[in-house]
Amino acid sequence: MDNDKMKNKDRIIKKIVFNVPMKTQTPLRISSGIDDGITDILVLKDKNGKAFIPGTSVAGVLRSRINSIYDDKAEEKLFGSVETENGNQSMVNISDIVLENAEVINRDGIKIDPVTGVSVEGAKYDFEAIDRGAEGTLKIEITVRKNDLIDENMPIISYKHNDFATDGDIYGEMAATLADILTTGINVGALTTKGFGRIKSIEPVPFYIFDFAKDDEAGKWLCYLDGKYENKPEYTGSPNEEILTEKDFIMKMNFALKSTLIIRDYDAAEQHESEDKIMAVQMKSGEDFVIPGTSIKGALKSRAYNILMQLKDNDEKTANDFLDSFMGREKGKNGEADNGAKSSLYVDEVYIKPSQVKLMKQTRNRIDRFTGGTVESNLFTDEPIYQVEETLPSVFMKISIKDCKEQQAGLMLLLLKDLWLGNLAIGGNKAIGRGVLCGRKCTIDYNGNSFVIEDNGKFTVKGDMNILENYVQKLVNGD
Repeated sequence: MDNDKMKNKDRIIKKIVFNVPMKTQTPLRISSGIDDGITDILVLKDKNGKAFIPGTSVAGVLRSRINSIYDDKAEEKLFGSVETENGNQSMVNISDIVLENAEVINRDGIKIDPVTGVSVEGAKYDFEAIDRGAEGTLKIEITVRKNDLIDENMPIISYKHNDFATDGDIYGEMAATLADILTTGINVGALTTKGFGRIKSIEPVPFYIFDFAKDDEAGKWLCYLDGKYENKPEYTGSPNEEILTEKDFIMKMNFALKSTLIIRDYDAAEQHESEDKIMAVQMKSGEDFVIPGTSIKGALKSRAYNILMQLKDNDEKTANDFLDSFMGREKGKNGEADNGAKSSLYVDEVYIKPSQVKLMKQTRNRIDRFTGGTVESNLFTDEPIYQVEETLPSVFMKISIKDCKEQQAGLMLLLLKDLWLGNLAIGGNKAIGRGVLCGRKCTIDYNGNSFVIEDNGKFTVKGDMNILENYVQKLVNGD
């Protein structure tokens, strides 16, 4: 092929562009890979000291989502392939998201011993994160060349957007899907299965298509680059909730606080202006009180281990193998060559409005564990929260499992039972009755079936209870 023909095939015939104002919905942790000797993990910042989300992080998530919605060919065509013979460069250029008004917060992490239920000695660490509310702009540019239209390996995809199906515009189709994804939100960075890293567009995402085969399209492109383009966008993303497959297990739960609750924020306690010796106060995010996803998932995993040990005749290997494939496994657990396993269980952080709860100072005596008596001159005060209206739900929790197996669904139902009845507490000071919940409503969607469980003075279940019971039996029998 001569150079003229090659250049003709590489000619740019279309540009698809996004300019998306994004906002963090939950804390975000993207590590710089270094520490300062005080904090174990610091957030990533640019040369100007501003926190940012690398374009590579966003690209990885979008690439995975396009694969799951369409297929491997569509993903490789849009985001590139490294195959030796039929490889192609990415058509997508994704910018970093420099975060304005980013507030750095500190969180603690611990490892819980599943047998004793207490933290493992020496396994505590702290890390920085960007609190929710930080904003930045994401820019995406898709470049379509003539070669992309005549490629024999053009992917055949199922169209989700009829607006682009009429002329076979697969790139407009996938761009519309990207707009939907960014409108509903994605998770980037670390701890995404524990509620971290949720970012979404501030408003439904528009994009523009510039087809250079049309008259005056080049002029419109130059106007866009100058910030003077005011035409209507080709498509605007749908704000509907993220579409999941039937194999995804979604459980949304409403609880009332039966007792006080505290997730300790030691930094806030140190800055507390009070004559009392405040040892711990309930963690907050902005004006809202927060139950971190790490706390929820830690409690669920510990109780799940106990349940599995009872069902599997105290076989630790069987219980651990089940949990590793379900809730994740840390790198190196089974040796240096073990790369770990990602959790398929996703837990959202819980935000509680200050209108629903109040802080309560509780002063207590420290007890001498040897004598059982009080330690002289050692009063201390905590500030947990309690619910204002006892019967109304104040804790809204969402848990999802990607590509859920029926045994895993059965385990989640047993965990729901413990949460619902107040047998599984969340947060600190469980030994003195804190963190107990009372179930009010739960909706479950799985395998094409929907269930609604409610307790408003009368316990009711909408849906076939035999189906739910069957999931539990499959867990018990090991089917």
